[in-house]
Amino acid sequence: MVLTPYHFSFLAGFALCASISIAADTSLGPLPENDQAHLSAPIQVPFDLPALKVNWRKRIEAIRANGTLPIIDIESSFNSKKLDLRSFAKAMDANGIALVAYSETPKKSLWSNATLSVVAADPWRFIPAGDGANELWSKRPDEFLEKNKKRVIADGYPIMGEFEFRHYPSPNEYKRGEKDRDVDIPINGPLGEALFSFSEKSGVPFEIHYEIEDRLLPALEEMLAKYPKAKVIWCHLGQIRYSQRSSIYGPSYLRRLLERHPNLYIDVAFGGPDSKYPPSGEYHARVWDTTSGRVKQEWIDLIAQHPWRFLAAMDLGGDRQERVAEFARNLRRFLNHLPQGTREIVAYKAAWKLLFAEELP
Repeated sequence: MVLTPYHFSFLAGFALCASISIAADTSLGPLPENDQAHLSAPIQVPFDLPALKVNWRKRIEAIRANGTLPIIDIESSFNSKKLDLRSFAKAMDANGIALVAYSETPKKSLWSNATLSVVAADPWRFIPAGDGANELWSKRPDEFLEKNKKRVIADGYPIMGEFEFRHYPSPNEYKRGEKDRDVDIPINGPLGEALFSFSEKSGVPFEIHYEIEDRLLPALEEMLAKYPKAKVIWCHLGQIRYSQRSSIYGPSYLRRLLERHPNLYIDVAFGGPDSKYPPSGEYHARVWDTTSGRVKQEWIDLIAQHPWRFLAAMDLGGDRQERVAEFARNLRRFLNHLPQGTREIVAYKAAWKLLFAEELP
């Protein structure tokens, strides 16, 4: 039998709101008590996903009622010790961010319960995601993956965080001289086999960071074909950091990939039209026409043809948690180029359907 989070019993009498002081009938949900509310919030597992989904749907409906396009951010990661929770929640509300898939990034431990505490302190705004973007994924990968698999099932996480198979340092990390995230793990090696197999058996989606380079594409295609029921979210549509290493990828290639592999999803977290990758000096978000600042028509056409396979994402990280408004503006700038029906699917409906096998109205 395929295991999913729904096969695990959930706690009766959901009581995660006990420490919240603002009335629970607020249209967008009560704000956390203070910026540090998550540091002492009581953990309750497994997650009561049916109860949480009631809150989450109310937020989506309230944002829509206000005339704003709701967004579900499928990919962001955090250092909870540095998170100002109430301020972050206010920023989400102000920018129409209905939900954030919250993935903790514990640098020195195989697992962190911080995501549980964040959801306990604010059960209205955060979808729990398994730990990701952890340096131990490259240093102690087998232990890290085994711990993730156990906790995801035991606690009922509906999604796993971002696993970095090929990852260059981010622009900020490059500027700081940090190189611990220059990761190169074969996606068709033992770790990839274990992760894809787990997703296929459990039904839990997972995210990958996998740089877009010619040499890497055959291995990804091999794994998508070998594990057709694994739910794979390839992060960062059209983000190519070194153009000389990528001659195959483009709308036509990705269309063929999506049509051949119905288990593949793409998130749309990437920089704006002026964003450059410092080591190469290149515009690395290839979706934009850098002259006009508009999305290239061939990308719009692809997404409009396969809207349920594309997922909104901000990719907020531990070093940019205060930039919700900026990242939301960039995401909406992209979404506004899409046809209206497509825009709604990519913004929030596709993520909900992938995670919960339900279509929102």
